[in-house]
Amino acid sequence: MLLIERCAKLGLIVYIFLLVACVKQTRPENMQVQQSRYEQQAKKLFVQGKYQQAAILYQRLANKPAPQQNIFRLQAAEVLLKLEEHQKAKSYLGLVKTAALNIKQVNHYHLLYVEVYLQSGNADQALKHLQRVSFAALSRTQQHRYYEVSVLAYALKGQLLESVQQRIALAAYLKPTQKNENNKTILERLSLVPVETLEYELTRQQNGIYSGWLEMAAITVHFAKGTPEFNQAMDAWALRNPAHPGQSVIRSGYFLPAEIVLGDIRNIAVFLPESGPYASYAKVIKEGVLAAYRRYEQDALQPDIQFYDSQGVNIAALYHQVVSQGAQLVIGPLNKKLVVELAETTDLTIPVLALNYVEGLVRENLYQFSLSPYDEVRQAVKQARAEGHRNAIILAPETVEGERLSHYFQNAWQAMGGDVLAVQTFNPGARDFGQPVKQMLSIEESKSRFQQLSKVLGGIEFSPRRRQDVDVIFIVAGNAIARLINPQFYHNRAQSVAVYGLARIYTGQAEPKKDVDLEGMSFCSIPWLFEQAYQGDLDKLALQELWQSLPAQYLNLMAFGIDAYAVLPYLNDLASVPYNGATGDLLLNEYNRIERHLVCAKFNHGIAQLLEVRAEIAEDQGQDKTGIDPEW
Repeated sequence: MLLIERCAKLGLIVYIFLLVACVKQTRPENMQVQQSRYEQQAKKLFVQGKYQQAAILYQRLANKPAPQQNIFRLQAAEVLLKLEEHQKAKSYLGLVKTAALNIKQVNHYHLLYVEVYLQSGNADQALKHLQRVSFAALSRTQQHRYYEVSVLAYALKGQLLESVQQRIALAAYLKPTQKNENNKTILERLSLVPVETLEYELTRQQNGIYSGWLEMAAITVHFAKGTPEFNQAMDAWALRNPAHPGQSVIRSGYFLPAEIVLGDIRNIAVFLPESGPYASYAKVIKEGVLAAYRRYEQDALQPDIQFYDSQGVNIAALYHQVVSQGAQLVIGPLNKKLVVELAETTDLTIPVLALNYVEGLVRENLYQFSLSPYDEVRQAVKQARAEGHRNAIILAPETVEGERLSHYFQNAWQAMGGDVLAVQTFNPGARDFGQPVKQMLSIEESKSRFQQLSKVLGGIEFSPRRRQDVDVIFIVAGNAIARLINPQFYHNRAQSVAVYGLARIYTGQAEPKKDVDLEGMSFCSIPWLFEQAYQGDLDKLALQELWQSLPAQYLNLMAFGIDAYAVLPYLNDLASVPYNGATGDLLLNEYNRIERHLVCAKFNHGIAQLLEVRAEIAEDQGQDKTGIDPEW
């Protein structure tokens, strides 16, 4: 009996073992079947344009370990880009192990990264990934997209010649109507290049198509459009280049004079996103635009205004749609990438007032208006030089933006005849900023010298000394961090040194108990924030009900929206006559960028008090001598 029981137990153990082994063999098979079903469903949904449902399935696949997991991560990133969820897409791309991919998949990986970085305006990273693409392994559709994103990346970078060369290559993939617009854009871009550069390029280029474009552009630079000299030179060019694509530009009537009187516009379209990362900013800008619009609602000649959602749409198609519906001018878009796409892919038959600025992007009928910190830097350094300061230290965070703004300050200060003694960085996530301040003021070196002397002499007293050659400090920091940094100058015996920050150090609302930590700091900002500086009907007090529930950092966007509408009738004359706006005295430079001339203030007992603008600054309005390449 005992033997029978032992045999039964042994049989049960063997059965359980076999059952478990069976489960282990069948479970992966079941998972593979389920995985295959999900993949087929996701592909079908993607082809049908049902990206939301496809994204759910691809993310589910990408989150489970499997031989194809890296491919699923790529597909998840692709569909998330379709949904404008760029940060999520970037996170999935960051998980991809490229060593497990073939050459086509590696190409797909890099092209997706290009899309991510273009969306954020990071042209440097976009170009790095483009350079890693194996062009020969791309399909024709991918090659088409490769050239499109190359054009955008070089345009964002401000490299006009490289962007044009990519456009010339792109032409082989375009439809006839698209080629015509592409040809006009090529000529417009080259017309912005200095004639010396055009002529130098002509001496070193053997490409007949490219050389022909360079010659045509040189004619537009040398001669005024419509003059006998211009027409004679263009006729001679046409005889030398009978089969050149530039012939279509001549036939289109592009060189015939045409001008829209902006003050007579009766139908305006506004492109702003209603969702996505810029929606909260766009909402405030829209309120400002509407406030300015309603200000003139009793005017019989008030234009009609229509708002359009620019999120997730083909911006060129939206532009053509509003033109066909009778729009005479477009305000927007807000996103820098969309500004580039619109300018690079569309024949701008009606004016566009873009609500951002892209360095190097210039074309007919495109005006650019933004709250660029470049304007703040330019005026701060002029104010500081007018006060007699010469030797500067720059303190900036260890971020991409911090590095960019630090370069702004360096270039502007040196162009004004000042010296940059040092550039000190800090960790923006730190709680204590004493160490970077001590480093920039050479306090640690003073301590080190004391310790060395103490070893030799012994019994000597120590009083830390800062460097004596600095007389101005430029800080790149927001309000909260500036409140922590500024007191460190007093603690380290630098209270006599002038300190300048950007407009972001001031919230726009008086908070003397908190802002006492900003004592002595100066900055340049928009007049709308100061009752004494802006006397318009739509001042801060008049619009209090609109802005009082907004976060402090959104206040300047209200003023931005006001000016985006109010400045329109004056655009034709803005190159010579400034418009006194809520965001500053506005002037149009030679690149059709609206520059803002600001008011400057200084914290005294926790209150931001207006400074007298130095005569040297007032005389220099409209003349940019800083030599900075602005970018926002």
